[in-house]
Amino acid sequence: MHEALRAKIARAAEDVPQFGPGTFPAVVPGRVLHLDGDYLAYFAAGNDDCEPGQARQNAFGRIETTRLLTGSESVVVHLSAPGCTKANRYLIATVKAYQGQRSGRKPRNWAYLREVLEHYEGPKFRTKVWVTREADDGVAYCAAINDIAISTRDKDFRMLPGLHINWMTWERTEVPRGAYDVIGSDGLQYGRKWFYLQLLQGDTADNIPGLPKLFGKQCGDATAAKYLAGGSDSPTAYDLVQTAYADFYGTNWADALVEQAALLWLRTDAQASIANVSEAFPDCPHIKRALERLEARVTTELNELSAIQR
Repeated sequence: MHEALRAKIARAAEDVPQFGPGTFPAVVPGRVLHLDGDYLAYFAAGNDDCEPGQARQNAFGRIETTRLLTGSESVVVHLSAPGCTKANRYLIATVKAYQGQRSGRKPRNWAYLREVLEHYEGPKFRTKVWVTREADDGVAYCAAINDIAISTRDKDFRMLPGLHINWMTWERTEVPRGAYDVIGSDGLQYGRKWFYLQLLQGDTADNIPGLPKLFGKQCGDATAAKYLAGGSDSPTAYDLVQTAYADFYGTNWADALVEQAALLWLRTDAQASIANVSEAFPDCPHIKRALERLEARVTTELNELSAIQR
């Protein structure tokens, strides 16, 4: 993590929000807040002068405040296990190494907070540690089953249905199940459209390139948004994205598109399978065959790795 970002997180974690009477909504019976513990461990760790006890207080205060602001009855904190396979994204990626740009020293209290969150057994929250999928995919799986509240600073989550609460501003945005285009109270894009935008603009946080060029132009956020502005639903967005990939990759467009989709799509099935990516697209035989080829390649690589380790 870059020093500037670490310092910004430390300052934010030490700012205790002040909420007056009547700020918190009524608790919604049965509502569960699903919180990104991977990011929380960075955020609440503070700087290197922060005492471990203060870091723990930062984390627990953040969890409870978010629970109250979302009207949730209970909280699940999601963590990616050490050595997590991350739904095989490291093997899926060929254009750029998945999360390959990440480097740097973690905050001093990061490991301590990870241990605290993972082994906590009190009444304030329960923890789910994911081994074969990222915490992101874990929240996606839960969002596919139930109506939930979601707390993270990871923009990938914005494709998910649920009550989102902005990590930095505390603004809340409801994303209905099946919604394509939702602009949040924070001005950000939510809904399935966010997934299609990422297929074009990529995700620098995870080193996912998206589409390198859109009809000869660099495909940044503004270019992608302008290109998809004419679409009003997922089938139309798919047609636009497919056309753009075909222009850049030619006959290999389906394999290129499926690779990026498999990196970006948050898995909603119990197995976090590559095949689950088909949920992101209208029925298309080209996509189906490309998914089959991707699954076969990843399976071969897994078998080869297993043979080496014996």
